Amino acid sequence: HFVYLKNKTGGYLFIIDLGQPLAPQGPFDVIVHKLSDVIVESEHDQQSKHLLANFQSYVLAHPGTVLLDPLPAMTRLLDRFTSYQIMSKLHKSLRGVPTSRYCFSVRLPFNITNYNTFVFPPVCKTRVAHGSLSHEMCLIFSAGGLPDVRPPCVLQSFVSHGAVLHKVFVVGDRHFCVERPSLKNFPSGPCDRKTIFFNSHEVSKPESSSHLTALDEQTPSLPPPSSEAMAALVQELRVQLGMALFGVDVIIDIRTHTLTAIDINIFPGYEGVPQFFPSLLDHIKKVLDQRAIGIACVWQNSLVLLLSVWGAHWCGLTWHQLELINNLD
Repeated sequence: HFVYLKNKTGGYLFIIDLGQPLAPQGPFDVIVHKLSDVIVESEHDQQSKHLLANFQSYVLAHPGTVLLDPLPAMTRLLDRFTSYQIMSKLHKSLRGVPTSRYCFSVRLPFNITNYNTFVFPPVCKTRVAHGSLSHEMCLIFSAGGLPDVRPPCVLQSFVSHGAVLHKVFVVGDRHFCVERPSLKNFPSGPCDRKTIFFNSHEVSKPESSSHLTALDEQTPSLPPPSSEAMAALVQELRVQLGMALFGVDVIIDIRTHTLTAIDINIFPGYEGVPQFFPSLLDHIKKVLDQRAIGIACVWQNSLVLLLSVWGAHWCGLTWHQLELINNLD
């Protein structure tokens, strides 16, 4: 993949060594990265903290370098509670968007101190949305199962969705939808079933044949969400997140046909998206073209300003007089 991108670009492409000073390795026009693991580890690991600090220092010293994606935007999504707050804005902002038979919803976390707010069964997820542990989840069927919760975590109400997960992969202006297996339907309401522990990555693998994804033969299948609904969702998320490389997990409620966003993923693996690398290259080119236009505008404005100052001096006008003349427009 790296060779493909290198052969298709008109410039140089290479892997940055974070363990070495970045300035001698540059200058860089665009840095494509996934520093989410470094960001998380920097909370408790001095080496990761040092690597992150050096990277941030380089970025601050080189504002012309484009990051895909910005560190602050990525950091927000590392907290599932924060990402759900972002997604909670989707329902209101997308209310007027034509979505065929679907509407938008977001399953927000519960307050664990108030059992009355629970709609069993909830899905328990780690609050940190990165690393292997972030895939370890459980499904709790009654208040008796709440001791199985290991905070810090979020509890998200489970929605029966026909064991189908729609993974939406975003690359700049383009997005791709891939169907994956998911948890089978469970009845709403408390019951005496024991807590089910599962790994979401294992359950939703393309080749997964877990008993947790097996549906009854009588279960009707749902049509896929409309392309208009997905496009509207992606467009709004790009605005909310300020990111170009991310994924969003979407399910469809079998009862209400509600299109529900349940998770946002930082720079996902794009498995099942053969067009990923050409799309990434196209986006990088667009970013560089936009940056070039911005630089040209800055130079043009500087030239106009220089000529204005020169003309004012030649005509015997002061800078204050020139400002008054320009403001007449």
